[in-house]
Amino acid sequence: MIARSRRSFLTFCGIAAAATVATTSVDAKPPSLLRMFGKATPIPQADSMILTEEDGPWLILATTFVGENSQARAERTAREIREKLRLPAFIYKEDFSFTGDASSPNQTGYRARYANPHSYQAHAVLVGEYDSVQNDNVDRDLTALKKADLDVFRDAKEVAAEYNVNTPINTVKTWGQQIFKSRKGHTKSPLANAFVTRNPLLPEAFFSQPAVDSFVQELNDGVPHSLLDCDGKFTVIVRTFEGFGTIVDGKQEKNFNPSEARMAKLARDANRMVTKLRADGEDAYQFHDRHRSIVTVGSFETLGRELPDGGFLYDPEIRQVMERFSAFNASVARQVPGRTGIAANHAAMIPFDVQPTPISVPKISKRSLYSALGRR
Repeated sequence: MIARSRRSFLTFCGIAAAATVATTSVDAKPPSLLRMFGKATPIPQADSMILTEEDGPWLILATTFVGENSQARAERTAREIREKLRLPAFIYKEDFSFTGDASSPNQTGYRARYANPHSYQAHAVLVGEYDSVQNDNVDRDLTALKKADLDVFRDAKEVAAEYNVNTPINTVKTWGQQIFKSRKGHTKSPLANAFVTRNPLLPEAFFSQPAVDSFVQELNDGVPHSLLDCDGKFTVIVRTFEGFGTIVDGKQEKNFNPSEARMAKLARDANRMVTKLRADGEDAYQFHDRHRSIVTVGSFETLGRELPDGGFLYDPEIRQVMERFSAFNASVARQVPGRTGIAANHAAMIPFDVQPTPISVPKISKRSLYSALGRR
C-alpha cells in the first residue's frame, strides 16, 4: 500500500504529464547570477542525479517523462537545468502497473480487472533544495523555471517519443497538449505547471514544520547542548514537553497560549533531562519554541530508505535509539518494589515518550529563518 506521504506526488507523476506541453519559445532567458560571476562547475554524471532522502526536503517538480527512454529525457532535462539555470536538479523514478486485479472481491465475489492492462515507468525531474516552502528562493527559482527555454523541448525526436500515442499514458499526454493550449492557440511553456512539492522519499511526519524565527532562535541562544548546534542532519525526539495539559478542549486548543511560568518549567525539565543524559554519555540535545520543549538523542547523516511497498525503513542506528529510549522499553524498565507493574524508562526521573520520533535537525541560515524540524 502506498504511503500517504507519497500519494499526492504519485498522482501527479501519473497524470500531471498531461499538463506538460511539447514545444515553445520565450523572449528572454532568466538571469543567472552564477552565470555572471565565476566559472561554471562541471555537470555531474547521471548517477549523482538520482534523488535521495538527503535532498530537499522541499523541491520543485518541474516535469515528468513517461514511456520508452523516459530516463534519458529526464537526465537530459536535469542537465540542462543545471547548466542553464545553475540549479540543483534530480531524477526520481516510479513504476506504475495497471495489470491484474484492480480491487478486492466485492459482495458478489467478483474481482474488478483493468480493461486495458499496461505498466510504465515515470521519471520526474525535481529542482532546487529548500528547507521550507517559505524559503525566499522558492518563488524566484519557480519563476525562472517556468520561463526556461530548454533544448530538450525543441528536439523533434524527443518530443515525438514523449507524445507517442502507442501507449495509453502517452495518449493522455497528447490530449493534454491540446487541452492546455492558450486561448490564442499557442502552447504554454513546457515547465509552466511546475510546483513545489515534498521529497517523496521522506516519511510524512518529516514535513510538519514549526517556524524557527528570530524569537525562537533567541529562546535557544546560550542554551547548553542546543539542537540548533547539532552538526547532524537528523535526530530522534525522546521526550516532548507540551505547553498544555493532557486534557484540552479541542475547540479551544488553537487559541490556547501556555503561561510563561509553565513554559519556563518545561524548559527547566528539558534541561534537567539533557544534563542527566549527557552525564550518562548520551549525545542529547534540547530545543524550545513557543508551545513546547523537546529532548532529542543522536546526530545522524541519513534517515533511512524507501521500501518497495511504499513504506519507509529508518536506519538501524535510528531504530536502535527509538527502541532504547522508549518509555516502555522492557529491557531497562524496572519492577516497582511492592507493586505490580514496572517503572517507565526515564532520565532524571522524567519518563521518555512512548514512541520516540525521528526528525530533521533545524538549521538557521542567513537566507531563511525556517527549519526542517518535524512535528510529531
